[in-house]
Amino acid sequence: MSEIRRGALLSYATILVVNLSGLLLTPFIIRALGNAEYGLYLLIGSLAAYLGVLDFGLNNAVTRYVAQCVAKGDRTQEARFLGAAIVVNALAAAAIMGLGGIFYAHIDAWFSGTLDQGQRDQARIMLLLLIVNVVLTVSASLFTAICAGYERFTYPKLVNLARYLVRICLILTLLNSGGGAVALVALDTTLSLLVFMANAFYAVRSIGARFSMRSMNVQIVRSVLTFSAWVFLFSIIGQLQWHSGQIIVGKVIGMEAVAVYGIGIMFGTYYGTFSTAITGLFLPRATYMTVANASPQELGKEMARIGRMALLILLLILGGFASFGHEFLQLWAGPEYGSAWLVALVIMLAYTVPLVQSFANQLLEAKALFAFKAKVYLVALPLGVVLGYYLLESLGVLGMALGIASGWAVAVVVMNVYYHRVLGLDIPRFFSALSKGIAPAFVGCLGVAGVLRIVPGAGWSVLLAKVVIFTAAYAALMYLVGMNNNERDEVKGVIERFKWTHA
Repeated sequence: MSEIRRGALLSYATILVVNLSGLLLTPFIIRALGNAEYGLYLLIGSLAAYLGVLDFGLNNAVTRYVAQCVAKGDRTQEARFLGAAIVVNALAAAAIMGLGGIFYAHIDAWFSGTLDQGQRDQARIMLLLLIVNVVLTVSASLFTAICAGYERFTYPKLVNLARYLVRICLILTLLNSGGGAVALVALDTTLSLLVFMANAFYAVRSIGARFSMRSMNVQIVRSVLTFSAWVFLFSIIGQLQWHSGQIIVGKVIGMEAVAVYGIGIMFGTYYGTFSTAITGLFLPRATYMTVANASPQELGKEMARIGRMALLILLLILGGFASFGHEFLQLWAGPEYGSAWLVALVIMLAYTVPLVQSFANQLLEAKALFAFKAKVYLVALPLGVVLGYYLLESLGVLGMALGIASGWAVAVVVMNVYYHRVLGLDIPRFFSALSKGIAPAFVGCLGVAGVLRIVPGAGWSVLLAKVVIFTAAYAALMYLVGMNNNERDEVKGVIERFKWTHA
């Protein structure tokens, strides 16, 4: 089995663990902490998420440059580049600590109206721990990016899977022992340290990564920063789009509303991870094709192939959540979280096109053309946040999600024009290839869901039965109608390998 297939399987195993643990643990955490402390936990996590983007876009730059060196067989240039990357990583760590210090100093001023003194003291402790956590995570990601440049996905993803399995057990232990939000943050920081050590050991010992500081010069550092600066800026925008919403909701409405909005974001984020588990593995492939001067037609064909793989997964989640998500959230978290369904649904709809076009995004990185996308989103998404702020009063948390999604939609339209005119990708042909077979099959699936929704009954057993029937109908319709011959052959191959390994 190839590294990409193993990486995809391990990614889906991790997603399954993370999402199931989130589904099972979140109600337990909410009840253990209470709505107010859980909202505080999400709020400080949002502040920490801003710190996480201060990796200066280094991970994508490392994967891209290492993949280029691998394609050319140039280990000397790779060592020089990685020496520069270490310097940039150190700068990123300093920036994270500096900005974290500013956040720490202003907690009283920012949240005096919505947090009492005890909550603000608790927030400061969590923020200090999260600053350390983010520094360790950014540093560990550097070594993960080196592995990705070599298309060595298995080990880092095994480490990540192990991390989440251990985390589940320890969270249950902590909360049953009376631990609170601070204990949860301390746990995550400790696990980040262990992951950093494991990734660094593998990259240096197994891959043989070397970091040459003697031959490093300012030009190499500038080259790294020039490419990564726009990726970094886009990462900031990515945090702005949803996490700023949490902070605004917390300041304007309160912690309980943050909890509802945060649940909506959590499910919207889960949606994205199911796609990126596959598409995130193809940056080295995009780099190799770029180095080999692949034609726009070849790139467009690869983009459609990967996009269809992503869409087959995304539509199962989107159709199922649109049909049964509201009932699920009310059973899962309580009636007061019902409005989180619409927030999550808005995010899912906004994410769908960018997710199925992620290979085009990777081509921008491989061709060092990412600056335009960052500029487009830099304009569109802050405008969406402003619109969300004004909709917040009349529509509540849904208004914030709609405003941000509107900015996202404008950016997607502009980028599709850019893909067509600058990258030479035939975007109308891409959408035609993307929807062929899948669109009519999905309409049939929605018809099945409509019938299931009018079936009487309530409770977990009825909901589970509906979801199982919908999933079975989706799998059958997509296999018979939605998939092309190559995709059906892939499915048959996976089934045959599974039978062989269990014979």
